[in-house]
Amino acid sequence: MRDILARFRGALFTALCRLFRKNIRIGKGLRLYRRWRLYGKGPIRIGDNCRVDGILGDTRQYTCIDTGAPSASVDIGDNARLYAAKIWSQFSIRMGNDVFIEESSIVDTDFHSIDRQRTTPDPHETLDKNRIVIGDRVCIGSRSIVTKRVTIGDDAMVAPGSIVARSVPAGCVVGGNPAKIIEPDA
Repeated sequence: MRDILARFRGALFTALCRLFRKNIRIGKGLRLYRRWRLYGKGPIRIGDNCRVDGILGDTRQYTCIDTGAPSASVDIGDNARLYAAKIWSQFSIRMGNDVFIEESSIVDTDFHSIDRQRTTPDPHETLDKNRIVIGDRVCIGSRSIVTKRVTIGDDAMVAPGSIVARSVPAGCVVGGNPAKIIEPDA
C-alpha cells in the first residue's frame, strides 16, 4: 500500500509540475514517500524511477532542492534515491544514474556564508569554478557535505559525516573532515 501511495503522489506531483512549474521536468515512475520541496526558477530535471523519502523515525526530515538563480540548474539521473537530501545550486549540480544520497547537503557556492554583511554572491564565483558533478552509482552517507568545485567519480562512496571539498576519483571510498581516501587495511 505504501508503494502504491508513493507512486500516486509521484504521478500527481509530476502532473502538477507539468501544468504549473515549467522549469521542473520529472521522468516516469517518481515515488514520493515523504514530502519534498522544490524552490527557485532555475531548471530542475529529475530522471526516471527516482525515489524520494525521509529518514526513518524522523518525520521532519525531507528532501529539498533549490535553484538560487534563474540560470542555476540541478540535473539528477535515473534511479536516484534521495533520503532527506538538501541540494542548493547557484550555478550547476549534475548527478548521474543510480545515486544514493542520505541526509546530506550538496551546495555549489559560498553564498551560504554566515557573515551577516554578505548580501550577494562573491563576484569571483562562476559556473566553471563552482559546478558540482557526481557520477553514476555514487553513495553519499548521512550528514555529509559536498562543496563547490567537486567532481565525484563513478562508483565512489562518501562515508557518513564527511566534508567533501576536493574531487574524488572513481571507485574510491572517502571519509573525514576534510574527506580523504580511505584505504583498506593491508
